[in-house]
Amino acid sequence: MKQKVLLLGGCCIDEILECDHLPKAGDDILIKSKKVMLGGSCLNVATVLKRLGKEPILYSALGHSIFSQYKADLIEEGFDCSCIYEVEGQTGTCTILIDSSKERTFLTYNGIEGQFNEDKIPLTVIDQIEWIYLSGIFLTYKDESQKIVPFLMRMIHQGKHIFFDLGSLVDQIEINLLKECIELSSIIKGNESEIDILVNRLHLGHITEILNTNLRIIIKTCGAQGSLTYLEKNSLSTPSVEVEPIDTTGSGDSFVGAFIASLLDNLSTQECLEIASKFGAIATTHAGGRIKLNEKK
Repeated sequence: MKQKVLLLGGCCIDEILECDHLPKAGDDILIKSKKVMLGGSCLNVATVLKRLGKEPILYSALGHSIFSQYKADLIEEGFDCSCIYEVEGQTGTCTILIDSSKERTFLTYNGIEGQFNEDKIPLTVIDQIEWIYLSGIFLTYKDESQKIVPFLMRMIHQGKHIFFDLGSLVDQIEINLLKECIELSSIIKGNESEIDILVNRLHLGHITEILNTNLRIIIKTCGAQGSLTYLEKNSLSTPSVEVEPIDTTGSGDSFVGAFIASLLDNLSTQECLEIASKFGAIATTHAGGRIKLNEKK
């Protein structure tokens, strides 16, 4: 099986702020620590894939003011940057507030990283991939997001498979676009809240109603309760791994990265889930969505 994965999600600037508690309207609080780094779900997923010996290919536009610095950083980490390109405009940001309970709150500003131009994806890349990771947030850029569907349809016709990670902004995805991407996907993953939103938006009695010959697996992660995975004829319950959490940012992304890497190793669905659960838990034991590949593991 091919070991390269194309990741469609867009890289943004993560600003990670640690505080004792979240402010109420009009409050003024002190921040205990601050960290700024290039981030985004696709980069978190790519980092785990890389650690597990796979070859992630990041697709993202980056704004002119940060392009040189952050592309150089990605190259230093060993990432394939053949689909990273420079455009005019401001790169989006994600401000992550982490309180004393270690829960996180996201404040997302969409920037130019949501641009989609398939001409920036070389044919040599397409020839070398079997799986495409699609982040739900990449579908929240309105007109730009609509350009993704024709590309994904061509990829399906060429025998590629799509792993669709719903993401916390699934309620912001235009409904017809959401339906089209579901129909094109082989695997969908979301946490309990995201799956519930999807069920409500599609007016389903149960999430399994969207399973079909193409969409074979739906994964619902349930935090400390593990995960529940729906297949065509049965379901799988996978327990979580007990750790002392520091920050849950990026836990779901690490889960996805480990699951896809395990798929590429031809492991069973149950084995993929068990490995993914371990990596999702490990991700909560450090601050921020990821540890850079040239830092300690």
